[in-house]
Amino acid sequence: MFFALNARAELFDAKEMYLNNGLRVIVSENHKAPVAKVVLFYKVGAIDEISGKSGLAHLLEHLMFRGTKKVPASNLNEIMHQNGVEYNAYTSADLTAYHETVDISRLELVLFLEADRMTNLDISDEAFEGEQKIVFEERQQRIDNNPKSLFNEEVHHILWQNTPYAHPIAGFKDDIKRLTKEDALDFYRRYYAPDNAVLVISGDITPKEGFELAQKYFGKIDKKSDIQRRFDDDFSAVLSGGKYQIEKYLEHTNRKNIVLRYVAPSVLTDPKKAYALALFSSYFGESQNSYLKKQLVEKGKLVEASCSADIYSRGPGTFYVAALPIKNSDDVQNFAVLSDALKQAIERLMPEDVEKEKNKNMSWFVYIKDNPEDAAFFLGKMAALGFGLEDIQNYEKNIENVSFDDIQNTVREMIEKSKNVYTLCAPKEEL
Repeated sequence: MFFALNARAELFDAKEMYLNNGLRVIVSENHKAPVAKVVLFYKVGAIDEISGKSGLAHLLEHLMFRGTKKVPASNLNEIMHQNGVEYNAYTSADLTAYHETVDISRLELVLFLEADRMTNLDISDEAFEGEQKIVFEERQQRIDNNPKSLFNEEVHHILWQNTPYAHPIAGFKDDIKRLTKEDALDFYRRYYAPDNAVLVISGDITPKEGFELAQKYFGKIDKKSDIQRRFDDDFSAVLSGGKYQIEKYLEHTNRKNIVLRYVAPSVLTDPKKAYALALFSSYFGESQNSYLKKQLVEKGKLVEASCSADIYSRGPGTFYVAALPIKNSDDVQNFAVLSDALKQAIERLMPEDVEKEKNKNMSWFVYIKDNPEDAAFFLGKMAALGFGLEDIQNYEKNIENVSFDDIQNTVREMIEKSKNVYTLCAPKEEL
């Protein structure tokens, strides 16, 4: 038996329910093609790792493809391939997600496999050592052997100091080496449970059918009840300001680039400000018609420039502005050009600009509503962060309710009060 909530989100044509074991199930109905997108979000990520065991969440993600008592060794991957399933997974600071795109006739197979590895993971010594080596080599290739990536990791640590967000998702090299199979199993037993997960099924299926299948395959899995996610909510050190400017000159770097990083509000820490910042980011540097493109790139002050607002996180978010300066330009002037552009953009912002960005945002919602994959990821991520289905439905209204003053006040406050790190990364010969 399961307990269903009478909730409906018209934006995604979705309904939700909870199994008795706490698994939250969301079904988004879309009959345009006989396919389904399945995403299983576990509410655990790099910020839940303890000091000295960074990279554990990511390593466990790899191990989840190495078999169970029912589907041993590499059989899971073989079954997926044989049945035409497109599948993958990812680990972030806040969560871990496993996802499949499948013909609707193979949906039950995918749900069986996900339910099976939620509770029956079987890690052999050989499998652990193999995946540990792969994760270590990924770390070496993507970060340690890439001076720019290594520098970005250092900057990330400076921005977040001793908060959980300072942990690199890939893990520190020495930590990865020290991880044990028991570490992975303990993390798995602690966090991989129905009452710490959100299952999203989006596509050619009705909510009734989706709920019945979720009950069939996940309903008998025991809940943990005592899950305690590690999360230090004292972000006073990164929210109280502080300005840093760091320069790094590296060999094997072809181009000079500068990045401004700010600690920013998120949809959980301050939703009103987060939505305002998202609209400003769209206006400032997320398109070919953005302020940065028109005022700096097209006028020859920078080769390229863009920005982004990462507002979907359990703790504070981040706001980035990045640029490629013109050749032989003065570094001090480049920092000034970019930081001044941020201030000038908020001064020149007009109410009609805000309305244009709102319309663009609404168009995006129309697109993801018709795309089962995007709908599944958005619904699941918001749900995993703790939003109710009604809250997610109201997301569109939250964007509509952002005022011109909200945007100006939020951006000014971020510039004046938020901790920020300005970085320059340039070829060594430019010293």
